[in-house]
Amino acid sequence: MDLLFGLFKMVIFLLLFISSMLSTNGILILCSFPNWAVYRTKIAGLGQYTVDNIDPQLCTHVLYQFAILDKKTLEISVKDNTVDIDNNFYEKFAALKNKNSQLKTMITLGSWEDANDGTDKYSRLIANASTIDTFVNSVMAFLQLHQFSGLNLDYDYSSKAAIKDGFSNLLIALKNAFKPKEYLLSAVVPASASPYSSSLDGDYDVSSLNENLDFISLRTFYFHGDWEPTKADHHSPLRKRPWEIDNKNSDFAVTYWIGKGLLANKIALGIPFFGLSWLLSSDNIVPPAAASGVVPAGGVLGEADGKMAYYEICDAIRTKQWQRVRDPSQAIGPYAVSPNHPRTWVGYDDPEMAAVKSRYILSKGLAGAFLWDISYDDFRNTCGGGFNPITTTIYNTLNGNWHTPHQDGGGTNSSESVDFCECICH
Repeated sequence: MDLLFGLFKMVIFLLLFISSMLSTNGILILCSFPNWAVYRTKIAGLGQYTVDNIDPQLCTHVLYQFAILDKKTLEISVKDNTVDIDNNFYEKFAALKNKNSQLKTMITLGSWEDANDGTDKYSRLIANASTIDTFVNSVMAFLQLHQFSGLNLDYDYSSKAAIKDGFSNLLIALKNAFKPKEYLLSAVVPASASPYSSSLDGDYDVSSLNENLDFISLRTFYFHGDWEPTKADHHSPLRKRPWEIDNKNSDFAVTYWIGKGLLANKIALGIPFFGLSWLLSSDNIVPPAAASGVVPAGGVLGEADGKMAYYEICDAIRTKQWQRVRDPSQAIGPYAVSPNHPRTWVGYDDPEMAAVKSRYILSKGLAGAFLWDISYDDFRNTCGGGFNPITTTIYNTLNGNWHTPHQDGGGTNSSESVDFCECICH
């Protein structure tokens, strides 16, 4: 009996070891977690997402969004004390490592809101060595107190927030302080110039990014959005389409940054789990399609920029007769259109497009994928395609399992997919 029990323990150990090796093959899966998703309580709380919903086996790193910069002290600070501390989100977040010993749990500093709060705090932060030292000391204490594995910087939305020399000095100071504790340091950088980001590389010393950051995530989404109210278009193209003049696509962003010297093996490609939607103003549904504006706030998310979660989109296709259209060239992900007038148009990435982008990551030798964000995945299996189907597809593809993912839950109520070329022909 003792021998059998010993063999059983050895088998379990080997299985855990193999599983650990499969999930740590060097490819990064950076899962962004938004603490504000706990407030999505509309429609019986279907969109409410907490730390308890995170599957730590599907990610190599989980990035907690967000901590903020105190405008007076210039120290890192808790953004939502009720959620982060009183509701024990920080504590539960750190405990995810008990379920996956290889997992890294990081805190992200910044956000559009924090970088554009009407102050110049991020410019003041990097203005001199004294303010940088104050900030670094606060970060060290913060990481230790809340048991984070490192710091992710995400505040490039304002050109005032990133000045080459000052930002480089900040990275150097953080890297030097982190080294003894083996804390990780990363940053999110823009993929295009838009109202949501500064210039592509003008505010960065690329050599400093290579030397001081463990990885760099590209925000390869929001190429189009609510600042273009009369044009419905996919917000996260993979490649340039034949008719396009602008270079608003992921492939261009990757090529551009590598051309500037950024190491490919430090770049994580952004993959969105949300779609952006418009109200069409004509019968044409082929992007760029004429629109009368973005869809007003509503639905499960209740957000005002036309944003829809993947689980909302696949459910609309499955149960509300929305028409899904695919681009055979896979330059963009699918889009879906409602049957009612005025027709809602939404462009998004689904598991199939996530697999295409994951294979692109492997073909380019990139560091991995930056998932924005996991609360938009079908975490309740609403559409019948399995729990977290986009995250699972990315995990499987980056780890060598390239099966074609099951789409949108299938079922007899799903509207038939049509190819992009069919719509053009009609």
